[in-house]
Amino acid sequence: MNSLVVGIAITLSAFIALLWRHHLQCLRHCEDMSSTEHLQVLTPRSSSADYKIPAALSIALIFICTTLYSHLGRFSEWDRAVVDESIDYLIAADINRNARRASEQPTNEIALLNLAQSYADGGLYSESVSTLDELLQLTGEDAGVLGMKASALYYRDGREMNLAVTLVLKRALAIDEYEYQSRLLLATHAYLHGDYEHAIEQWQLLLKSDSQSFNRESINNAILKAEQNISNRSVTTTE
Repeated sequence: MNSLVVGIAITLSAFIALLWRHHLQCLRHCEDMSSTEHLQVLTPRSSSADYKIPAALSIALIFICTTLYSHLGRFSEWDRAVVDESIDYLIAADINRNARRASEQPTNEIALLNLAQSYADGGLYSESVSTLDELLQLTGEDAGVLGMKASALYYRDGREMNLAVTLVLKRALAIDEYEYQSRLLLATHAYLHGDYEHAIEQWQLLLKSDSQSFNRESINNAILKAEQNISNRSVTTTE
C-alpha cells in the first residue's frame, strides 16, 4: 500500500508543479507585454489575486484525490490483513467494498453474493466458501449458490474433485439439473483430465437449458475443441 501512496503523491505533485509553472509563465509573459506597451504594472494586490486561481486548483486536486483514495476500496485496510497483498489492487478494492457492505447489511443476500464472488475472483476460496455458507443460511438450498460453493471448494482444494465437492454438486443438480456453475465445473474438470467425451456431455446439457445468462457460442467452441482433441487422439492411437 505504501508504494501506491508514494506513486499517487509523486504524480499529483508533478501535475501541480506543471500547473504552477504554466501559470507563472503566463504571468511573466503578461508582464513583459505590459512593460513593452508601457501599460500599468500589476500592483501587489492584483498579483496576489492572480495566484488565487492555481492555489484553489491545487487544493481542489488534493482534496479530490484524498477523498477518492479514502472511499474507493478503503485501501488503508490492507494493513489489517483484510486482503492478500498479492491480489491486484482493483480486486482488493472490490473485496473491501463488498466486505464493508456485507458487514453493514448482514442479511442482504446480494451483498453476500457479491462478496463471495469477489473473494473467488481474488483467489480467496476459503473466504468465498464461508461467505456462501452464510448466504445458504438465508436462502436455503439454492442451486446457484450451491454451484458457486462447489466451484470455490474445488479450487480451494487444489482442483480436486473430492467428496466435499461431489456432495455439493449433487445437491445443486438435484435442484436444477442444468445449473450452470455445476455443469461448467464438471466439464472443466473432465476436460483438464483428458476426459473429453464427458466434458462434451456436460456442455451439451448446458446448451439444453433455457437460460440465456451464459455465452452459448463459447460453449459451442469448447465442444468443437474437445471434439478436435478426440480426433487427434484417435489419429495418434492408430499410428
